[in-house]
Amino acid sequence: MSAVRDSVSLLLRPEWSRNAGPVAVRPGKFTADNAEPAVMFLLGIRINRWRKVRRWLPLLLTIAGMLRELASAPDSGLLGYRLLLGPGPRQAMIVQYWRSTDDLHGYARERTGSHRVAQRRYWWHYGASDGVGVWHELLHSPEGSHHALYGNMPPTGLGAHRTMRTEEWWAARR
Repeated sequence: MSAVRDSVSLLLRPEWSRNAGPVAVRPGKFTADNAEPAVMFLLGIRINRWRKVRRWLPLLLTIAGMLRELASAPDSGLLGYRLLLGPGPRQAMIVQYWRSTDDLHGYARERTGSHRVAQRRYWWHYGASDGVGVWHELLHSPEGSHHALYGNMPPTGLGAHRTMRTEEWWAARR
């Protein structure tokens, strides 16, 4: 039952940040500090066959449980995540922000965590069918090599996990 609760919580609150601050719109133009590396992990799922519910529903429930597990462990290295739905009703993606690639790999290789169980279950059971597909991409950007710009937005993306600097609008420089 906790897997269903976790999944409903994820849908009701599709964004989480360890550094939860104000969520109000910040008027103006801001950039996120790039003095630290940025590590983003993209995890996607695609329902290929709606009728094979036994293949994709347990996987969806497991993903929500792993996010809860990571969010409840302050030393996990997960800084935050955002659930994105689409394109279309078959696909979903979770963008995760991590402190380091070592933290992410440590979680993935941990033998006692829920990731190892989910990974084995997918490749041995769900992956044996074409009912559901998964993908992931790890993006590591060294310090100083990434740029994040926000205009009239609440803290989001990297900006929710970095120090923000005010920037002038181009029109104001004329």
